[in-house]
Amino acid sequence: MMVDAQQAEPPKVAAIMFTDMVELSTEARRDEVLNNELREEHGRLVRSLLSGHGGREIKRLEDGFLVEFDEALPAVACALELQEVLNARNECVPDERRVQLRIGIHLGSVVHQDGDVFGEGVNLAARLESLARPGSLYVSEPVARQVRGHQVEAAMVRLGRSDLKKIRLPVPVYRIDPPVRRPRSWVARLRGLLPSLG
Repeated sequence: MMVDAQQAEPPKVAAIMFTDMVELSTEARRDEVLNNELREEHGRLVRSLLSGHGGREIKRLEDGFLVEFDEALPAVACALELQEVLNARNECVPDERRVQLRIGIHLGSVVHQDGDVFGEGVNLAARLESLARPGSLYVSEPVARQVRGHQVEAAMVRLGRSDLKKIRLPVPVYRIDPPVRRPRSWVARLRGLLPSLG
């Protein structure tokens, strides 16, 4: 008996975040076991932070995640915390285990269907992630508008055409770099999440 595909839900506005592991060492690119270990560590880090910010994992990608939030502010807070934690992690591991993330976030219309999410919000978030500088996050104007005026300990920099390699997007783009600090509390927490740091 044929079962019809799940009907698409009505469109909604959501903050979509893409992450992607980049800047892998030569050893990690050549060593499949090490590469898989780093992917699993990335997965544990992302999943450990999502629930505290109200994020929902839509799917795991080859080297990253597609995540949904109801609003832009918790998405940015989660992304900044993720970058900070990863920076702290990189200080505790050998060079060959160091990685960086690119993150892109857009607030726009999406449609849920068959456990996946589609639409303009997803497409633009993916473009932003592909443009992002390793270690930072790129966000769209709708995200920047929601974040302005809130206590986010990071400065937003509006990017010009040269920053975007002459790629024009339908909305202005901003770069947000995580604040530079070394929270000692993260070291203990990381050891609980990542056995390799024990």
